Amino acid sequence: MDLSNWVEIAKKLGAINEEGQENSSSDKAREAIELLLGEDFCRESVRHYVSLGAGRELLRGVLWQLHPFSAMDECYRIFKDAPDVQNKRDAVELLRVVADRRALNWVSEFLEYDDVGVQNWAIGIVDQLIFSELCEPEEVESILCIAASHSNEYVRDQEKNIRAMLASNEEQDKVLSEFYERKNA
Repeated sequence: MDLSNWVEIAKKLGAINEEGQENSSSDKAREAIELLLGEDFCRESVRHYVSLGAGRELLRGVLWQLHPFSAMDECYRIFKDAPDVQNKRDAVELLRVVADRRALNWVSEFLEYDDVGVQNWAIGIVDQLIFSELCEPEEVESILCIAASHSNEYVRDQEKNIRAMLASNEEQDKVLSEFYERKNA
């Protein structure tokens, strides 16, 4: 693929359909940046972060902005394959900020893992996704049900905090909706 050919890039990402109609979004823009940087670059960035390499906080911030799937997938691969539990923890911790809704499929597995650090970061993924509005409450309901009866007290407490945040958001949405209804009446 010619990375200087924006038509080709847009077609690959679905930003131009077969009829030539264009559409875009922040998600598509992030996918384009990931394509330009390359999956190998994103995966290597995760490995650099987990190995405690210098500049890791800046790297974390960049990956946080992009949410590249290749970085999410590398975090998951490290969790699965690393022999050292600290590397597993660091990978799940990074995933907390790199994740978008696609990472939700792994959270139950992290919660089942026998290390409290991994479990704590796992519920942090859900918290971050809800707080950042990168997923819908319905998408995390089954995970919250698991967290509610988890053996880890921190996970249980975070489940309560997440539900409280969701209830507060719902109440704020209701108040705003009523305000705009009155204003437009």
